[in-house]
Amino acid sequence: MTAKAQGRTPGGYLDRQRAARLMAALGVEAIVLVQPESILYATGAFAGVATLWRRAGAAAVLVPADPASPLAAVVGDLQAAGFREASGIEDVRSHPIWVETTAADPRDGSIVEDILAFDRTRQPGFQRPATFDPALMLTALRDILGERGLDTARLGLELGFVPVADMHLFETALPQVRWADASPLVARLRMIKQRAEIEALRIAAELTTSGLKHALASLHEGIDAQAVGALWRGKVEEEAGRLQLRQSLSSWAYIAVGPDGFAPGGPARRGDVVKIDVGAVVGGYSADVARTAVIGRASSAQRQIHDALRSALDAALAALRPGRPLGEAHQAATKAMQAAGFASFSRGHFGHSVGASVFSEEWPFISSGCEVLLEPDMVIAVEAPYYVRGVGGFIIEDQFLVTPQGLELMSPLPRDLLEIVD
Repeated sequence: MTAKAQGRTPGGYLDRQRAARLMAALGVEAIVLVQPESILYATGAFAGVATLWRRAGAAAVLVPADPASPLAAVVGDLQAAGFREASGIEDVRSHPIWVETTAADPRDGSIVEDILAFDRTRQPGFQRPATFDPALMLTALRDILGERGLDTARLGLELGFVPVADMHLFETALPQVRWADASPLVARLRMIKQRAEIEALRIAAELTTSGLKHALASLHEGIDAQAVGALWRGKVEEEAGRLQLRQSLSSWAYIAVGPDGFAPGGPARRGDVVKIDVGAVVGGYSADVARTAVIGRASSAQRQIHDALRSALDAALAALRPGRPLGEAHQAATKAMQAAGFASFSRGHFGHSVGASVFSEEWPFISSGCEVLLEPDMVIAVEAPYYVRGVGGFIIEDQFLVTPQGLELMSPLPRDLLEIVD
């Protein structure tokens, strides 16, 4: 799939100048990206089906610290040409994966002859692996590093992704390289969003909010979690069609009906809490928005819990200002919950970055002691959840774009506890 078809521009979203500053701070001459999401972020291109096993050794992208030095990549041979086109990277090398592929010119009428001629270029005894052979990918990577004088350098590698079982392959193939953990560096790069990323997250939030509004308006006694999810997804897909969405679309949902806030539950009875925590995923970028409702009139306890969460969310939002550490918002939200009567309330985080991870929650987190400063062009979800066994799951969550002036709401919906009455 080309960059145009994916709704991306060649070259991905990597800020080379910012990457250079972070690499200088880490003391590395380059980073080697191996996590599929990181490769997509840096290049704008899918690194191939072999990466779907999520094992190191399927693909790699070299990002030199010098912004003037071009990127290089190694991917499976099936999608090497498409990767080169989508990424704009000239130095793309390939390694054989399990899928048989060859080349021919359909215009010359001698397709079979073309295939045979292409196949004669293979080394004697050529045989494809059952899936992919990491050693072949690493051999190509070693060649790139050697040509650039980096085969004895200190390099960054995403050690938060590389399985222990695979690390010895890197050490064996590149024995003189000194590896440093680049996972925090990559997380900091992905924390700040480019314009196209923000647009994908804005559309995802719009679709999510439309679907959530529709699902909340459709709640009734007797409904179950599966039906709520179907209502939400149906509206998301309808809105995507109305917008003529070009990017890929998927979704996720954590919906609970009844006294167990994490079990799907239902059919809904009078007094049941309905928690809807959902996200549309546009071009790989996930929104994260949530609301809570009660079937019938809310009890005094349900109101007390939800009102406390509302005060905690308000306190967190008041503390979230550009240039201030995220930990301050966690402290403010915790104090608000305790002041509202929940003296032992303790939650690990009150929100997180959103982006194109395999999970909707990305680093950094609005957590205790987090010293990461809020910066413009971050996109964050701010949440206040509480799961009370025997009563239900309660949550208020919204998505925001950080601007130089503050927070721009991307998911406009009332934050009140919704009561579903006849």
